[in-house]
Amino acid sequence: MAMLLADSNALGNPQLRTYLAASGDHNIALSDLTLVEMRKEHAITNSRMSLRIASQFPTQVFVLKRTHEILELNMAACADVNALFDYMAGAELNRDMLDLSTVPVPERLKVRMAALEPEAANVIAELGNQMQDLEEALVDITKEFKPCQVKQLRTGRDVTEDTRQTLFRLLKETTARFFIDNQKPLNRKSILLTEARGTFAFRYSLCMMVYYILWVQNGRQVGRPVHLRVNDVIDMQLATMGTYFNGVLSTDKLVWNTSRAVRAVLRQFGAFVGEDWVLPDSLVSL
Repeated sequence: MAMLLADSNALGNPQLRTYLAASGDHNIALSDLTLVEMRKEHAITNSRMSLRIASQFPTQVFVLKRTHEILELNMAACADVNALFDYMAGAELNRDMLDLSTVPVPERLKVRMAALEPEAANVIAELGNQMQDLEEALVDITKEFKPCQVKQLRTGRDVTEDTRQTLFRLLKETTARFFIDNQKPLNRKSILLTEARGTFAFRYSLCMMVYYILWVQNGRQVGRPVHLRVNDVIDMQLATMGTYFNGVLSTDKLVWNTSRAVRAVLRQFGAFVGEDWVLPDSLVSL
């Protein structure tokens, strides 16, 4: 069975239909932020457009729990991954997809989307505020890596012990910041690498770090508009969650490259990572 994390761009790509139609064992998972993104304005119209392909394969579409619900989880093996799914939210999404294809739109969906739209807009606004300080810190961090180390992180090959030590030191700083910002004070405690490497916070920090290394290396600029910083958060949550599964389904090259690099680095740390999904021969010719 294949489980890929699909971003908003992938949801509208015709190749998604090819992937899902090829086998009943080909599945996609949607993060809570992917759903928030499509509901932040004109929720019914945008949701109908975003889910037009996925709605044809309702049994192959799954929804993940919200970030705050998985912060305490440690994904150390394949058997742990089921804890990441929100099956009730998945059932709600299936009903939404059915209603979105109904004309006229059922009153139930109008009421539901009217409530979800302002909630989604508030989440997006909050993400923009949180990202500003993190961006500045991450850009400073990328300066600590030499060009040869950047190449190691980008490719995931021949990662030296010096690079691993530098990465781990910086990861401890960014992961600690993430925990402080997102966990209740009573839940904060010291954590070993063997535990941290399976957590969302550790992997998210790694994704953000590698993402900005690639971003700066490609000549991109900092101080970007709020909506682009929000896109960074959503993209990196997708890349993070994808490490627990078979990969990320995205048309964004930077997201895909980040995901590939992070999966390789996590394996260097001895962390559990889902088996990489390889395009079957049956799909190559399509």
